[in-house]
Amino acid sequence: MKKGWYILNYHDISWEESIWMRGIGGTFAPDIFQEQLEILSKSARPVSIEEGFKRFLDADIDEPLVSFWFDDGFRGVRKYAMPIMKEYSIEGAVSINSRFALREEMFWRAKLSFLAHSDASRLLRSRLKKFAFRTGREYIKAFTLDHFSRDIVEIIDELYEEFCPEHSREDAFRIFDTFEGIRTLLENGWEICNHSSAHYPISEESYIHRFTDEFIECEEAIERELGISTRFWVLPFDRKSVDIAQMRKLMDEKGYGERTLVMVGNRVNIAQEKLSGTIFRIEAPSLPAKDYPGHLSCI
Repeated sequence: MKKGWYILNYHDISWEESIWMRGIGGTFAPDIFQEQLEILSKSARPVSIEEGFKRFLDADIDEPLVSFWFDDGFRGVRKYAMPIMKEYSIEGAVSINSRFALREEMFWRAKLSFLAHSDASRLLRSRLKKFAFRTGREYIKAFTLDHFSRDIVEIIDELYEEFCPEHSREDAFRIFDTFEGIRTLLENGWEICNHSSAHYPISEESYIHRFTDEFIECEEAIERELGISTRFWVLPFDRKSVDIAQMRKLMDEKGYGERTLVMVGNRVNIAQEKLSGTIFRIEAPSLPAKDYPGHLSCI
């Protein structure tokens, strides 16, 4: 692995295969995650987000560094990932969506996952036709991102409430950690990051007018519940069409220009190539742990 700061991005670490998680991906069993850390620690130096970011800003990266980041605030991060990472004396970062942690709104992609594994899929395809969805020629996951709107979310919500009983909808929130659990991560030295209020595709042209509002709502919840301000704003979804300059302009206009914008991007952070106020992460691949160093060396 070449010298640089490799940030591996995950969603959850858990033994449970939830119907709400199947369509999201990025979840690994604890024993697989531990094996990944063991293999990677022989090819790179595991570091906390704090250390990696400082060395990145100081242009002081003379070896391969690897850090671990978890999006969406799933409960398994605290329950499984944190104790495993303690064995390597490192802390990670968790990006949270305030409405999920507060049980105010279920992740719309988790609702899609539930619907995809029930009889509702055919009805969803039918109801999306008025938005020009072509049954048999398009994937619902891609279509809903490419044509995202509140109207589409309302259709998903209607079917979700129709097919998922209220007690199951309430129980489904257990896949996410609460702010009480997130405080435990904070007290153990983890970086708590802003992932927007509801994980909508706020970098898309059709919804970018909500970009700062969604982040500010989450920021205010984090300040209220945890008493901290975040320094990382983590963009929902890995989209190829993002306009970093436009997003940074929107952040500046609202007085949040000092925040670092965090992307996926599947890039190594090399100080000599850094973009102002932006860092990148690499999606943890579904490969055997022994193949991780080789995969990362090709990025």
